[in-house]
Amino acid sequence: MDIPDYIKTINELQEGEISHIYVLSGDWDFLKEDIISRIYNLLRTKGETIIVRVGSVDELDREIKNARNVLIPTVKLIIARLDNPPKLKVIPDDVYLIIDTNSAIRIPKSKQINLSPPNPRDTETYLKEIIRGLARYYKKSIEESSIIMLVSALSQAPYLLLSVWNTLLLLVGDEGKIEESYVREVVRNIPTLAGFQIIDLLERGRALEALFLLRKEYYPDSEIMQLLSALRRRYKLILYAKTINPYDSELAKVFNISTAYARFILNISRDYPLDSLIKKIKLLLSTERRIKTGEIRPKDGLEDFILSLSLSS
Repeated sequence: MDIPDYIKTINELQEGEISHIYVLSGDWDFLKEDIISRIYNLLRTKGETIIVRVGSVDELDREIKNARNVLIPTVKLIIARLDNPPKLKVIPDDVYLIIDTNSAIRIPKSKQINLSPPNPRDTETYLKEIIRGLARYYKKSIEESSIIMLVSALSQAPYLLLSVWNTLLLLVGDEGKIEESYVREVVRNIPTLAGFQIIDLLERGRALEALFLLRKEYYPDSEIMQLLSALRRRYKLILYAKTINPYDSELAKVFNISTAYARFILNISRDYPLDSLIKKIKLLLSTERRIKTGEIRPKDGLEDFILSLSLSS
């Protein structure tokens, strides 16, 4: 299999290469969102950038026309969710366009990026190639047996790939190799794969995306309670790390966790604002109390918790 378009694109963006028009096709939306985020961050290095999302050709035309009448120079990144190709004429130099589609849209002078496997039976091979590409991108080595382990865990839930990979990077830190023990640790400490993605989104400040995922998927009450318990344990570990500043071996011994997971907690705790952590703990404890007293159902309680995080951020 050729190098996936996703890997080619993130490497180009790292080198500062950016196109004015991208067409992101395929149904792996988590890769689309990652590329959109990378493009946005690159544009922000060039100057003030605003991001606008539209859902029709008419809205797109209106946003492009409005960009021509802006008095203060501002870069505009337009994300257009379209099923039909727009009739583009001239796009201003300070406008960048991303077409998000599941259709075969072709636009002259655009960068075409396919973000899904060629066909469903190639999913595992596609995942392997992306993991290998991410390892090269972040200058990490990883054994083939570790890649196979990751693919086995992700084959039924590939949308968790980047969440799991980001956790691996935190575990590894400055080390050059992703040891198999780290991979085992990440896979073992995922309470439920889907639930883990919600935790990962919350920890990255993407509360509304976490809320969307919660409403999109079905979660039994037992999984919701398991997820809340996993969050409470993580917050407890981070609070201990923030206030005591222990060595990884000490943290591992006190909480009966592996040294690798202790190192992961210490890594994420360094830049974790203490006031934000305390606020999350209070909200979480209040949510669990309301659920246990029957005031609210588990899923509704988690939704309220996520909304409270979003409003307080």
